[in-house]
Amino acid sequence: MPDLQKPPSRIPAQFSDSSHQLWFCETVDGPMVLKLCDHANIEQSAFWQKMNSLFAINFPTSLGNIAEVYQRISTISPLVIPSLINSMAAEFVLARWLPGEDVDPSSVTALTIKSLANHIGLMHQQQHPRWGSLQQPEYTAEDWPRRLKITLQQQSDSIEQTVLQQALKQAELLCENTFVPIMPDLRWDQFLMQQDKLSALVDLDAIVYGPRTLEFVLLEYLLDQSQAEQFAAEYQNYQVIPDLTNVRLPYRLLLFLMNVLGETDLNSWLNHPERFS
Repeated sequence: MPDLQKPPSRIPAQFSDSSHQLWFCETVDGPMVLKLCDHANIEQSAFWQKMNSLFAINFPTSLGNIAEVYQRISTISPLVIPSLINSMAAEFVLARWLPGEDVDPSSVTALTIKSLANHIGLMHQQQHPRWGSLQQPEYTAEDWPRRLKITLQQQSDSIEQTVLQQALKQAELLCENTFVPIMPDLRWDQFLMQQDKLSALVDLDAIVYGPRTLEFVLLEYLLDQSQAEQFAAEYQNYQVIPDLTNVRLPYRLLLFLMNVLGETDLNSWLNHPERFS
């Protein structure tokens, strides 16, 4: 571990349920960012409970071998990936600080959307017949509907039974055959930007192999209609936009149960506009 030149300074968390405490460290080897696991938040996190249930990534123990994720994504994405200095299972990640600004969702431009589509388009070209952790995807296509159903049924007492049963029925019929690197926690705060373009991806903890349709369902919440059209136009340079008709309900319910964007009103969540149709 590099020696500090001065005491580290706390970087304010953008969300109260963040799984890490962030610290800016000025070291003899240059500026770095230390991510310390917040075990209390992780244990209560609906997101990580569902991630561990569905994808079996064993977070935060998985931080012990996250170097492979950093290396792999750096060879795929056009965005800069921080250089990983050190990590320890269930404890911390130390990476080099990168220049750039936080993404303000209200200031996203067409250039921002284009850079997002380029990143995701290239990620989605990395197809694999199995899914699960990025380091070692172990599940087959036949496992996806079964494990998805189990995850949807966990801690779903507050979900209206008619909605839950309909989602479970659709989940049972899913036929996802190829899997790609996706971010089930895809939000603007995972990125840095420079000159209106995304410049870096700085949060890689939740990248897994999964169906690209799941990421598209999440994108329907991240983007407004104009942004979705801009995204689709650029993404189609890589491959066609997937049909979300048969996956939208079970995946929307999954993302709601994961509390990905903090929405608490299920009806509002399920009735959100369909951006890719």
